[in-house]
Amino acid sequence: MSETLTAPVARPAARTQAISLRQLRFFTALADTGNFSRAAERMIVSQPALSAGIRQIEEHLGMRLFDRSTHHVLLTEAGATFLPHALRLLKTADNAFVDMSDAASRGKAVVRIGAIPSAVPAAAEAMARLGQQAADVCLHLSDGKNDALIESLRIGALDIVIGVLGRAEEGLQATLIAEDEMLLVAPKDHPLAAAASLPWSALEGSEIVHFVGGSIGELSSAAMRQNNLSPSTRYKVDQVGSLVGLASSGLALGVLPRLYTRGLDTDRVRLVPLVQPAIKRKLMLFHRAKLHEEHPRAAALCALFVPALRDALAI
Repeated sequence: MSETLTAPVARPAARTQAISLRQLRFFTALADTGNFSRAAERMIVSQPALSAGIRQIEEHLGMRLFDRSTHHVLLTEAGATFLPHALRLLKTADNAFVDMSDAASRGKAVVRIGAIPSAVPAAAEAMARLGQQAADVCLHLSDGKNDALIESLRIGALDIVIGVLGRAEEGLQATLIAEDEMLLVAPKDHPLAAAASLPWSALEGSEIVHFVGGSIGELSSAAMRQNNLSPSTRYKVDQVGSLVGLASSGLALGVLPRLYTRGLDTDRVRLVPLVQPAIKRKLMLFHRAKLHEEHPRAAALCALFVPALRDALAI
């Protein structure tokens, strides 16, 4: 059976604010399952109750969020636009409930930080450096791929992200922490290892291993294409230890950002900056533009965290 709703009508903000978290959970469950029955089962409510909740949201908004038919339940254009905001609000609410519990039991606010793996050691060092300046917060730290971290930031699962600058990120603010240059990783007895710096063209004819995926892969691949270089087809790695192991054995030359080489045992390899072109990743601290309204303590922490990260990195 199809359902209809009157044409969209603009509603004042007060009507939108009347939407409950429970109704938003109904909406996201239906958007995810595309089926009233399965969504009702997930929410442990009757199907009529779920249908009534969806209708109430649509009435509050003055627009249809789903196209319903006997066989399909699909998001309308308005529904698809509304979905990420609903998800972010629910995630923020979930975090707030956890934070309230922590605040009540520990007397501390929770700030969730995400970092790309190569920045985790510096993030941990910066967190330790903050010491008494952050004594009133409980800092959580997790790693992940840059795109996944940025998405977690958008939906409110994270408050701060230390990642690399890619495309322009609407709704986010970014502060430069450091520029991360690309290095050649070569055996200490390799002819190229003694150079102070090298053009990428010096790698011509060599087996070259690098991380194919992510921002690192994009940067190094672009530099290699500019110099008619090709990555090795024999050796493929996505771990620092694997790349350094191949380089130290003399089977291949490695290409890595300097950030990945922090704390690396350089007894068997040499690190040489690659120039012409000089390829640098921009390491940034990201947060939502409205973080100062959503989580004032996390926003205040950003001002302390940036210099602490720069000190920890010292690059």
